[in-house]
Amino acid sequence: MPACFISYSHKDAQIAIAIQNILEQNGIKCWIDFRDAIPGADYASSIVHAIKESDVFILVLSQNSNNSTHVLNEINSAANAGITIIPFKVDDSELNESMEYYLGRTHWMDALTPPLENHINQLISRINCIKGVSSSVSDKSKPTPDKTECKMMKYQDLINLGYTSTSISLQLVENDYINCNGITTENEGTAQQWEEYLQDNSETFQYLINAENKIVGDWSIVALNDDAFRLAVNGELLESEINLDKTELICFPEFYKGYILTFSLLPQYRNMKNYNLIIDSFLSQLEEYAENGIYFKEWCINVFGKEVEAMVKQLGFKYLTDNKVLGKIYYCKFIPLPDIPVYKKHPKLVEAYSNVEF
Repeated sequence: MPACFISYSHKDAQIAIAIQNILEQNGIKCWIDFRDAIPGADYASSIVHAIKESDVFILVLSQNSNNSTHVLNEINSAANAGITIIPFKVDDSELNESMEYYLGRTHWMDALTPPLENHINQLISRINCIKGVSSSVSDKSKPTPDKTECKMMKYQDLINLGYTSTSISLQLVENDYINCNGITTENEGTAQQWEEYLQDNSETFQYLINAENKIVGDWSIVALNDDAFRLAVNGELLESEINLDKTELICFPEFYKGYILTFSLLPQYRNMKNYNLIIDSFLSQLEEYAENGIYFKEWCINVFGKEVEAMVKQLGFKYLTDNKVLGKIYYCKFIPLPDIPVYKKHPKLVEAYSNVEF
């Protein structure tokens, strides 16, 4: 098990390697991407796994890492996993807003004055203190839960488990980066961005939870106004551009234009039962909406993975175009409801949409 995960911009590789070499010379095992990451499709997953297995997350903090999306994603994973983050500051740059969100209250180590080795030696002392505390409080006697047993939960259920809106949004963003190769904050948006949606329309985000109470899948939606929906179906809308000005509160009896932000399921949980849990939860929510006079005229989604593409096709979605940055745009006219088997498992939904006048 690595004791330390080293996060850095590749422009600061020389400093990161110096940290790694001196730490390992002093018996502290490190994980660093150029040596330890799994190439190819498992690259992002191997990074997230390494972070979760580490005692300490060392951030080489500089203007370069300030501007790095990959570094920000790694910080997101560390914050979500509750790993101790030590920012090792190597220049006098100011934190940008995203970094401020994660590190604003974190005490960093200044390493501005030479020699660098003196500061790394201080880092070693701090790491050893942290490792001593974490090993003394770990409880290896607890039985390992069955991770294959999952269930759907809503926002308040997670709050009752001890989650916060921040920790939920962090986990969702992390999962998306594991599932979708090549996405950036343009396509994904940020944890801060989605946090307000989690609270204001809590039923529009629902979560697949494993036996350890970790979020391993989810679905989420918003209702777009006419202009934003037009951009979406033309492949011209990015998730990072979705805000309260482009969306409508799904609350009043009305006809809406729905945008599916995600159908997400971590790779190790992709099986028939879990796919059905997610789809049934989504359709049950649409059924509840319909019972309250809330209907969706049409739906749109930007698809990033083949498994999601297969899911939306089974829901009657058709390919329209490519997104301007990444993904494929799929569309479904929802009134009348598509006459396909998956909807017939929800007869109340079929009946409600059969009787609606539009």
